[in-house]
Amino acid sequence: MMRLSIRVLALLLLPAAAGAQIAPDSPLVQALRVGRATAPLPPSQQAERVARHIRAASGSRGDITVEFVRVARFVAQPACGRVGYGLYQKSSNTFWGQFGGQVNICEDGTPPQRACKGTPGLVAADASCPDGTAPVDTAEVKAAIAHALASGGLTAEQFRARYQARRTTNESGH
Repeated sequence: MMRLSIRVLALLLLPAAAGAQIAPDSPLVQALRVGRATAPLPPSQQAERVARHIRAASGSRGDITVEFVRVARFVAQPACGRVGYGLYQKSSNTFWGQFGGQVNICEDGTPPQRACKGTPGLVAADASCPDGTAPVDTAEVKAAIAHALASGGLTAEQFRARYQARRTTNESGH
């Protein structure tokens, strides 16, 4: 079941985990703005298999949704924050957090801005610094990531590696 749910969540969140801009009207951004948002599972065979497994485990036939909840707003970048997500079944009042995670996002759908060493101000996450290096997360964003990792979360690289490994294994039939 874990590999199926990672696929489902990857379909929903891989752009955010990869640092790409997502639609400003997405449930992820809505949760940042208003505190909470809900989205249906995407219409796919993998999502339906995950839903069947969850229904069997819960003993309820109710719908499974993806729930998004604002975890924090960043002080230095108030239009940005951290959003948690997971699968939820209202009919059994069960939240399946093991099939979720957290993402840093801004209200315009972009990742929070980053800092260049030795340079005042912030730049877009995908910008290059004047010295040609890549910008780094701000102290506030690093602290939010560290807290999530200490709570058992995955870095974007770990998420992509786990998703890629499971996809490769599943495609080869092992």
